Amino acid sequence: MKQTLLKNLSQARSKDVFTSQDLKEEIINFFFPENTFELTQNLSNVTSAFYGLLLRDIGVTYGNDKIDNHSKKLFYELGKLKTKQAIEIYPKLEKDARAFALVVIFAIYNSSPEFNFRIIEFTPENTIIELTGVDRYLKVLTELGIEKHVTIPTFLPFLEGIKDILNIDCEIDYTFEKIDKKFNIKSIYHIKQL
Repeated sequence: MKQTLLKNLSQARSKDVFTSQDLKEEIINFFFPENTFELTQNLSNVTSAFYGLLLRDIGVTYGNDKIDNHSKKLFYELGKLKTKQAIEIYPKLEKDARAFALVVIFAIYNSSPEFNFRIIEFTPENTIIELTGVDRYLKVLTELGIEKHVTIPTFLPFLEGIKDILNIDCEIDYTFEKIDKKFNIKSIYHIKQL
């Protein structure tokens, strides 16, 4: 699997220079991801680490009462960004409740390998999507001891960002449940067009 991934990424890795073939093989053997899932999971872990470490530093520097606002703003802006990107690649994105599920799926496919989704309802007036898997943000917040300073689920402002970019008048209801100590969660988001 590693050789297949290395071949698939050959364009990105073509300018790497090693002092010898033996060194190249040793480094690739120990450090190159085994497969696509491992690569995306590692990238996901780095993303959540950036988020958590930055929030922790905000707390240390400016006070823990500032952490939640920064978390919400980050997810809100990510929701807006992912919506704009989704429109660029899928211009016929409907401006109704279905758009929320589509943008969420786009984000999962591109940056959240931990999550699985289940579309429960998919109409212009009502869309319900369930997310399950490891909540990497809750995990890093807990590991850093700052989860009590952040509104959970962190994902709600992401949906508000979608709403504002698409200018959709809707109500967002949700349930959120932490399933186990490994940060597996089950969350259901119900978007009702008004």
